[in-house]
This record gives sequence, structure tokens and C-alpha cells, in this order.
Amino acid sequence: MLNKINSVIIETMLKNILGLVGSPRRYGNCEIFIKEIAQHFNFEHNLKLIRLPELNIMPCRACYGCIMGNPCPNRDDLERLLKTIINADGLIITTPVYYFGAHSIYKRILDRGFLFYNYLNDTYGKPCILINFYGIKDRIGASPQALMVFAHSLGLKIKASVSIQAALPGEVLFDNANKEKAEKLAGLLFSDKGIENRYGCPFCGSEIIRMVKEGFICTVCHGHFKVDSAGRRKKIKEGGILGPPEHMFRHRDWLRGMKERFLNSKKEIVKAISGVRDKGEWIKFD
Repeated sequence: MLNKINSVIIETMLKNILGLVGSPRRYGNCEIFIKEIAQHFNFEHNLKLIRLPELNIMPCRACYGCIMGNPCPNRDDLERLLKTIINADGLIITTPVYYFGAHSIYKRILDRGFLFYNYLNDTYGKPCILINFYGIKDRIGASPQALMVFAHSLGLKIKASVSIQAALPGEVLFDNANKEKAEKLAGLLFSDKGIENRYGCPFCGSEIIRMVKEGFICTVCHGHFKVDSAGRRKKIKEGGILGPPEHMFRHRDWLRGMKERFLNSKKEIVKAISGVRDKGEWIKFD
């Protein structure tokens, strides 16, 4: 009986770390660096890995079923992935940079993001580290943004978003500086600290922004800010997208209202598209 109690205590003390490997390549940098970070944890942990490109993630059918409280008609791996994220204490999320962007698996998952609302109360606040691996110097593209949108949409707490130049399998460990970085990241995951991006959006840290007359709008959180003559970032207005679950559920409520708007506008819609509805010839591939 005592052994059983001890085993339960030990199990509850273990941290469950989930590594999301955004590369199809076995023993590639995404996989290897997650394992290198895990070597530096100073606590007992279980490391679980998912190779995301191997998952069956079907395209969204735009049926709004999940928004209205109905089950998703797609029977694939997405909900199992979300339940696995719920069971994790912390996440390490990685991707190679493919043609100026993250692996397409992240976009395929995000296209089904309405389902996230069913799990947001349980995923919110879980700490994560985001890592992008690129080949040619400075050619990181929009990859960091994709991982940030993925993390923010699940309500995860981003402790660090880093980009590392390494293309050959395992090349990330050729440089001792990267091993030191792994140790630092391991220490950050469950700490009160994080790596702040001093040059990105002052609200969420994204480096990808839109220029507007008054300054800049972040393409992730939609926060408005400007930069003064001394190069200091000045917040103007929050974007109203990120926040605790009850805040983010406002978007779900707006989406639910779209069904009523559609029904009320149905006659107008039919009339508007009647002149072009049957134009063109569809090409189908066998």
C-alpha cells in the first residue's frame, strides 16, 4: 500500500513536457533540440513527442458546427492533439522554415481553430517555448508569426520565441552556443521570467507588423503602437484579441451571431450572386 502511495506522489510531482515536432524529418533539428532542452530540466519529467506532419488533419468544412456546440464532422487527429496538449504541463513547439514560412501543418491546424474554444479553459496559461530553424542567414520569413498565432490561439504563455540557423540534421548541436541556449530555455519554461523581444510589438512581441498612418499594427495581437524619435516603442491601444478565455470567447459569440445574420440576409445574398453563380467551368482532377 505504501509503495502505491509513493508511486502516486512521484507521478504527481512529474512534469509532463510535450514536444511538438513540426518537421517530418527523423532526428532533424526540431526533434533533436527538444531532446537537448529536456536534458537540462532540473526536475523530474516525462517527455512526450508528437511529429505533427504525420497527423491526419482534414480541412475545415466551414460548417460552424463546433461554434454552435455540435461535434466536428471531421474524424481525424485534431481533437486528440488538443486533449494531449491539455495533459501537458509545458510545451516546446518547433518548426523548420519552409519557403519563408512554418511547416504547413500549423496552418492546417489553425484553419480548424474554432475547435480551440472547446478546450481553451484547459490550455490557457500553459507555458511554451517556440523555436524556428532556418537555413540561409536572416531568411526566417513569417515562420515565428505562425507559431505565435498557434500558441496565442490556444491561450498558451510564450516564455521565449527564438530562431536558430541550422539546416542539416542535428546541425543545431554543432555549435556549443546552441547547447547553452538549450540550457537557458530549459530554465525559462517554468520560471517567472521570459525572453522579451525588445524590437517587436510591445504587447505580444511579434516582429511582423503593418504600417499605418499613426504608426504600426501588430499582425498577431492587432495592438497599435508607434516608435518615437529615440526609437522607443509607445503603446497606443491593445488589439482586443488576446486575453483570458472569457475575453477570447467574445470572438466565438460573434461567430455564433453570423448564423443569424446569414439567415436574415439569405434573400439578399441569393439576389447578389445570381448574376455570376453559374459562370465559369470547374476543372476537376481524377
